[in-house]
Amino acid sequence: MTPPTAPDGRGDRVRRGSRARSRSRSRSTDRGVSTALGYVLTLSITVVLISGLLVAAGGFVSDERERVTETELDVVGNRLAAGVESVDRIGAAPGESRVEATVRLPPRVAGTTYSIEVVSGSPNELVLTSTDPEVTVRVPVSTETSLTASRVDGGDVTITYDPSSGLEVSS
Repeated sequence: MTPPTAPDGRGDRVRRGSRARSRSRSRSTDRGVSTALGYVLTLSITVVLISGLLVAAGGFVSDERERVTETELDVVGNRLAAGVESVDRIGAAPGESRVEATVRLPPRVAGTTYSIEVVSGSPNELVLTSTDPEVTVRVPVSTETSLTASRVDGGDVTITYDPSSGLEVSS
């Protein structure tokens, strides 16, 4: 037996049309979710990649800062060593009694403070140490007279030669 149909055949078309509309509604809703999900995934991947790059670059910047600090401390140490050696040569000249010179040094290197330690011995040396990052540079100093051990902070430094006490570095 066959199912009854409407005489004009509209019954089948109405049913098919309502199914087609319900399918199109679910498809448009799925497409909207797909777009939002794609956006969220793209944004998440971008955030992970940028975070990875920042972490990797942070280590690189830290290494470069240490190298810059070391280079600047080396330059400052060589300037001070040249000043000490100059005062030593002048003081060792006959007829000189007391010599004093000021060496202008920066109070900070690579954005950090530093200290200078004068180590007397064989050989004499200047030990420059920065605070952050902690970098130490040693610069040899050759003098004919004895060099008094001392410790000063970065900045202008006075070098004094006295025949009775030798060379002294002070701030």
